[in-house]
Amino acid sequence: MRRLNFGPEHGVFGTLCMLGILAMPVAALGQAQPIASKPIDLTVDSGLLNNDGDEPRVVWSEIIEARGAGWLRLYIKSADLDPDFDGAESSFLRIMSLKDGGTQNLNTWTLNQWRNSTAYFNGETLSIELIARPHSRNNRVVLDHIDVGIVDRQEGPQTICGTTDDRVLSMDPRSARAMPIGCTAWLINDPNHQMITAGHCSTSSLQVIQFNVPLSNTEGTPQNPLPEDQYAVDVSSKQSQSGSIGQDWGYFGVFRNTETGLSAYQAQGDFFTLASTPPPVNGQTIRITGYGTTGNGVPREWNQVQKTHTGEYRQFSGSTVRYNVDTTGGNSGSCVFNEDTGEAIGVHTHGGCGTDPNSANNGTGINNAGWQTALANPRGVCAPFTLSVPVLIAGQPATFEASNVSPGSRVYFLYSLRGAGETLVPSLGVTLGIRNPALGGSAVANGNGMASLTRTIPAAARGLTLMLQAAEAGRASTISSRRVN
Repeated sequence: MRRLNFGPEHGVFGTLCMLGILAMPVAALGQAQPIASKPIDLTVDSGLLNNDGDEPRVVWSEIIEARGAGWLRLYIKSADLDPDFDGAESSFLRIMSLKDGGTQNLNTWTLNQWRNSTAYFNGETLSIELIARPHSRNNRVVLDHIDVGIVDRQEGPQTICGTTDDRVLSMDPRSARAMPIGCTAWLINDPNHQMITAGHCSTSSLQVIQFNVPLSNTEGTPQNPLPEDQYAVDVSSKQSQSGSIGQDWGYFGVFRNTETGLSAYQAQGDFFTLASTPPPVNGQTIRITGYGTTGNGVPREWNQVQKTHTGEYRQFSGSTVRYNVDTTGGNSGSCVFNEDTGEAIGVHTHGGCGTDPNSANNGTGINNAGWQTALANPRGVCAPFTLSVPVLIAGQPATFEASNVSPGSRVYFLYSLRGAGETLVPSLGVTLGIRNPALGGSAVANGNGMASLTRTIPAAARGLTLMLQAAEAGRASTISSRRVN
């Protein structure tokens, strides 16, 4: 067991940050609230390890303890999980919290998605194991450092409308906590049901998205859901603008969960529908749901967990929306939700409320031109799953390519001679758009989310028209129609 020590100097830093916040004009406040932590270096190297057996085997393990930690997150300097991995079965790391048993398994592909880091684990002790696949050689892991969750007494900017914080606990499955930036994000109705947050939250600290967040501990230190509810952000998908009120938005996507294999939308089962534009003010009620900090006598267990409040829609001007709804630091990125229509009309970005009855909090309207351009041009995992089909010539080989799929997933290439029509495939959890499909073959996607399959077109197929589609677990591609020459 490796016991790590960390000091109390974070308390001074937190005080200095809070003094800086209090000196700023309220209306200028972006409302991110970074999660307090302290990094501790590790010098741990498993060395080169083999598994000559016929079954997967634990070839190395370590226990790491940081006494007094509220949570832990591990960073890995390098990992060789069977360099000869052929896509069929990988060696992998297993990380487990000894407090609640939360476990994450990371192989070659998913470790890359997590950018050589792990999910957040509750408690002060982690177990780490390297499980080597059968007949694998030269497996190795080198640990870099660990982030330790610490107590943070600062409350962040308090932009409560009036004298009391009227937010209540909520559990909207569409809203999530963004870590470690300390913001809010939410699922939307884009092609892949990905996510929105504030532009000033879309920094390098937008790394992990957490759903179904539990209450914080009695000191207010955030606690984490199990890894089954944590998702790695796809950096290549990020598009954002971090600017003034009305010019601040972020659009991004997350990879599938390492433990369930599900997308965030599949797991949560719901999303917000985006309006085309905010409506004129006409007595509507606005709801803000997010992961704000607490103050003014609110229980510390409510700190940076999901809370919600409704209030008056005050103004729509240019691409700015204003509303009389309670928020605090950590609410940045929350959905500005029109209760009257059931649509998202913007993203919450800046404070502004106080005891003045005419004050309001602020967000960017969905009509923002840059935001609309980003939605129309998704990147990374936000982009649609597409199938590229070449000209088909009887008796000649043809290569079919699927793009924007999950790295390491198995992709199935299907075709139909019966045309378009819905076909449910329960084993994949998808509904295809082709009738009576037949399997042409399958392939494992590479680290760039690409999979290809080459097949020779039968000579007897000349003159036939094929409908073609690809699928992976939970997703189906675009459909292509080709006549065989």
